[in-house]
Amino acid sequence: MGRVWIALVLVVMLAVPVAAQEEEITRACRRADLIGLWRVIRFGFAAGATVDRADPAYQPYQRYVFNANATMGYVASEVPPTPADNRALLVTPAPMTWAVDAGGRLVRHAAGATQVDRSDCRVITRAVKDPRSRVPGLPGDVLLTDRGEDERPIARRLLRKLQANE
Repeated sequence: MGRVWIALVLVVMLAVPVAAQEEEITRACRRADLIGLWRVIRFGFAAGATVDRADPAYQPYQRYVFNANATMGYVASEVPPTPADNRALLVTPAPMTWAVDAGGRLVRHAAGATQVDRSDCRVITRAVKDPRSRVPGLPGDVLLTDRGEDERPIARRLLRKLQANE
């Protein structure tokens, strides 16, 4: 029986790619991961994505606040927000609700909107360096990927948690 078990383990190890045997660099988001104030530190559009790049949601400076009561705020600006702006976002009544579904996707619903927005949501578990950027992903950072109606990626944001005084 011992030899059969060892042979089975070897077959499984050889069948699984080495990369899959290593620790994953991301995992699905959980609700507790998101609570707090976040800034977008990297933002980009997927190749071939058709979006209105003039949309205010695609400004270079973006902040999210996920409140424990399942409300959230979001602002995007052409200029960097000040620490006072960040504190104001934390105390302003939030116009959206949020949740994390069973698959780890972020689900957002704006007050009065008929549409629910979903983004793939992944937490980075270990430092990762993308050769296309000087901004590394650090453990605890969140990667949000927005998808279109056809489920193809549209935009991706890398978020890092902030303190209100930053």
